[in-house]
Amino acid sequence: MDSKAEEFLRQCEALLLVRWVFPDLNGIARLKEIPGAMCRRFFKSGGRDCCSAVLSLACTSFAPEVQWIVDNGFPDCSMLPDPDSFHLVSWSRCPPGQDGAASIGQVICSSAWHDGTPVQFDSRNAAKRQIERLAGHGLALYSAVELEWRLFIKPKEDVAEYTWHESRVDPYCSILAHKYEPLLLDIHQALQSAGLRVEALHTEFGCGQMEVTMAPKWGICGPDEGFLYRDIVRQVAQNHGYIVSFMAVPCSGEAGSGLHFNHSLWSADRRANAFFDAAQERKMSAVMRHWLAGLIHHSAAIAALTSPTVNCYRRLHLPFTPDFADWAVQSRNATFRVKLGSDANPGGSYIENRMPSSAANAYIVTAATLAAGLDGLERQLTLPPRAVGTPAACRAAWRRRWRRWRPTR
Repeated sequence: MDSKAEEFLRQCEALLLVRWVFPDLNGIARLKEIPGAMCRRFFKSGGRDCCSAVLSLACTSFAPEVQWIVDNGFPDCSMLPDPDSFHLVSWSRCPPGQDGAASIGQVICSSAWHDGTPVQFDSRNAAKRQIERLAGHGLALYSAVELEWRLFIKPKEDVAEYTWHESRVDPYCSILAHKYEPLLLDIHQALQSAGLRVEALHTEFGCGQMEVTMAPKWGICGPDEGFLYRDIVRQVAQNHGYIVSFMAVPCSGEAGSGLHFNHSLWSADRRANAFFDAAQERKMSAVMRHWLAGLIHHSAAIAALTSPTVNCYRRLHLPFTPDFADWAVQSRNATFRVKLGSDANPGGSYIENRMPSSAANAYIVTAATLAAGLDGLERQLTLPPRAVGTPAACRAAWRRRWRRWRPTR
């Protein structure tokens, strides 16, 4: 056992409970709570058993009839904790330990069959497979998510419908930020204590809509943070008596919520941005052009994989959301928004995939984006011309939507 694993187990043994969490098909956190004193036993014996059907649960918490699972009697798989992902649950409502520190810990797990092979339909395993393919090309992934969500009033027992906690539309508003600062501060502190680095928090274009943007991380740590982000925000809001929804369009006529996947590729030693080439037009390297061409070529498949519910499609073809399989520099009207680096900042080149819904699984978003980009890279696909201007249909939609969104004071 290496020193990192030993340190992880030592930390677990100092806690009352450790949450062994893993994503279901929609990226919702599922878990088993393991007593800290039992973690060493399960870790050394190859993980903790769990019903494999849980990995296929959807947002309704019902397992789809995956025939292989049914035919094999809903077999167990093993949850394998990743020591690098361990953190304390500082936002837990459980009383702290004797030293005043948190009494609950958490670690992200991947899953494997009892013969050691990865479970194929584990979305974290799917993302790791594509990251490994990328490494085969001598490239490393550097990524982060921008994830929007909505705040609701927790309903009374005799009320069936949720209501907005904030009925006013006022993006980037200092007054609303002041109003919700205690919640936002607790979210920031909880994310920070879990090892996530927050870049910004602000209100968005919908009623009760907010966004927290994260700093990028290497490899699987990027989608890991997208997975944790959603769960932590929900739990902290619950501590404040709120309900948070990551449904794409929870109310007709409102702006939709998305999960924007910001990513760049770097050399294996993480020193050079593979998307930047000072000698090329717009300083876009051949790697970036082929990669982007793959994303556009497979945009329909990306839409299917990153829009997991019917509701997700109600978000598309509106202002600030994907309308065509296109790309543009800096434009929020394009599906794939390109940010260009400079000679002074070559690390600033990256692509923002604006297709995914806020209900999407961050691991599937990562896997789909990487699979599409790698196909473009391996087949040397040609990048189509960039989108110029705003389509007439989009301009008309903007006029209609702005009348709806216009703040009233």
